[in-house]
This record gives sequence, C-alpha cells and structure tokens, in this order.
Amino acid sequence: MRLKYILLLLLLSSLASCEENLTLDIPAGQEQLVVEGHIEQGAPPVVVLTRSRPVFAGFSPADIEDSFVHGAQVVVSSAGKSYTLTEVPAATFWPELRRVVSEQYAIPETQLTGSSNFIFYVYTSEELLGEVGKSYQLRISHEGRVLTSSTTIPHLNPLQELFLQPHPDPSQDSLFTLFYRYQDPDTLGNSVRYFTRRNSEPFYPGYFASVFNDELINGVRNLSFPLDRGEPRGQDVDLNTYSYFGKGDTIVVRWGAIDIEHYRFWYTLENERNNNGSPIGSPNTTRSNINGGLGVWGGYGVTYHRIVVK
Repeated sequence: MRLKYILLLLLLSSLASCEENLTLDIPAGQEQLVVEGHIEQGAPPVVVLTRSRPVFAGFSPADIEDSFVHGAQVVVSSAGKSYTLTEVPAATFWPELRRVVSEQYAIPETQLTGSSNFIFYVYTSEELLGEVGKSYQLRISHEGRVLTSSTTIPHLNPLQELFLQPHPDPSQDSLFTLFYRYQDPDTLGNSVRYFTRRNSEPFYPGYFASVFNDELINGVRNLSFPLDRGEPRGQDVDLNTYSYFGKGDTIVVRWGAIDIEHYRFWYTLENERNNNGSPIGSPNTTRSNINGGLGVWGGYGVTYHRIVVK
C-alpha cells in the first residue's frame, strides 16, 4: 500500500514538472467595413460606418473614434433617384436626426448635442425621407471597397392594444408584466422588431430577443403575448425585476415592421450573443444583408403605442 502512495506522488510530481506557460498568438484577421444603417417612414436615412476591430482590442474614446470610417461615398437610391449622404458628427445633428438616432441606438438625446463631447458620426441626408412600401438600395465606396445592400419599408402593422397584468407573487404588487394584443396579416413573412421606453429613458430593444416573425402564427387574428422591458446592452440584468414595469411608469412601445432579411440579421445576431460562452449553445452565423462587408441596412415601418402603469 505504501508503495502505491509513493508511485502516486512520483506521478503527480512528474506531471507538475511538465507544466509550462502557453501563449496563444491569435491573428487579428482581415479588417472589414461594418454597416449599421436604417430608414423609416417620414425620417432621414442613417448609416453608421465603422471598421471591424480585433476581439481583444481596447475601447478607449480614442479607439472608438478611430473605428469610425470617414470620407466614404454613401449613396441611397429609390424609385430611380439617388441621394448622396453626408457625414455628420453628433454635435451638429438637427432635432429630427437626434430623435431618430436616439431611438435606434439607445443614446440619450442630450448626448447628441453641441454641448456634449459624445463621439458619434452618421451618414445621412436632409433631402430623403423614407416612405412606406418603397425599397431603398445602399451603395458604399471607400478605399477601393464597394458595399451594397437593399431593404424595404414594410406597410405598417400596428398593435391592437397594450395591457398589463400584475406580478404573480402578491408580495411584488408594484411590478407588472406588459402584454400586447396583435392581429397577424394573412401573408407569410411579416416580421417585427420592438423597443420599449420607460419614462425618460431611451428606447431599448428587447434584451434577449427583439424580433419576431409569423412563421408559426401566420394569419392568426387575435394573439396576446408578454413583451419584456427593453434593457441597455453591456450590463448585467437583475433577474428579479427583468421584464417588469413598476407602478407609475409611462411605457411607450416602438413597434417596427421589418422585411425578412432584416429580421434574419437581428435574429441570428441575438442568438449568437445569447449563446456566447454556453457549452450547450449551437454554432451560429450572423446573417448580414451587406454584400462586401458586415452589418445591416434595414427599413422600419414604425408605430408607437403608449400605456401608463396605475
């Protein structure tokens, strides 16, 4: 028995002596252009153009500013007419552009003014306003690279109503779940992306899932589902209060009809984000609709719906 312990100690010591530090040299990969652009009815187009960055790159203000791509030629075409978009810094946004950027990217409007040092650039045009039912082609040229994409602004598909139900635990009587009632059109492929605003907060998209489509509910006339409260990205959620609203809250839902390619981008991106680091998560590839680059160019047919928690 004693000999077995001695042999075991010798084996463990030999394994320990074999340890050595392992340094992995992960290649940075080829830099690509990344697009996050959208257009909605009655509003100007907004295109944010950045460079892809290595996974372990820094995120200081200087790094963020360096990621924006300046001097690109960005053109949006629709119904035979082309519009060249101009690069605009946050400090010179006009009121309507501030509203659109704030709602889409969850940035407080106060940060998008000349009195703020917030770093943000978009390509846009005051001459072009989105129209329901029209398609919009995007073409970006920069340093010999050409990116293209196309999207539509679907016909509006508003909610029938919003309503509230109290928390199932009576001791949490100040918390409520938001529900929506919805009637799906009898055409397959209707898709939606939603955002919620609570009081004076920005609009935030659904944290785990912000998009739905009618693959399983096509043509159903009377649907009721809970709608999670949107949360800011990049911070941990409190699972005790996640998805709930409180007494006194004023809630506004931004309900955006989107086309199927636009839906597939957000659906696969959110799946990838939710599965990150999970040992049981399935492999996933984000379905960009940008030819020659990464990201999305998407149209929104937006309606707004308001309710107060009493």
